Amino acid sequence: MGFWANVEREREYQGLSRKELAFKANIAYQGIGLGLERNSMPGADTAVKISKVLQVPIEYLIGEDFIDTRDAETAKATDDELKIKNIEMYKRNQQVLESLEKLPLAVKEPIVNMIVRIADGLEA
Repeated sequence: MGFWANVEREREYQGLSRKELAFKANIAYQGIGLGLERNSMPGADTAVKISKVLQVPIEYLIGEDFIDTRDAETAKATDDELKIKNIEMYKRNQQVLESLEKLPLAVKEPIVNMIVRIADGLEA
């Protein structure tokens, strides 16, 4: 399932209309429909806004297996299982990481800073 399909499912589950989501996330209402139609991935800033409005991890919306490493006992995952899942996640995202590395520093730096802030927020 793609990003927008996950957003749509979560939005419906929470009882939000597309217009409400767009308003709360400060994004274009038409963008939601276009994203679904094209099965595209939004910009990082849009994805973060939607994640915050829906109060779900961004990994959930992009379809990654979200692992809550804050409480490994609750997750009942061993260190080896976590390592394997992290390696699998890296492999799935390798193309994105390689593309990120090719960007000019002025473009790459804010993206990396945003990712770090998101990661810090998940660890808090």
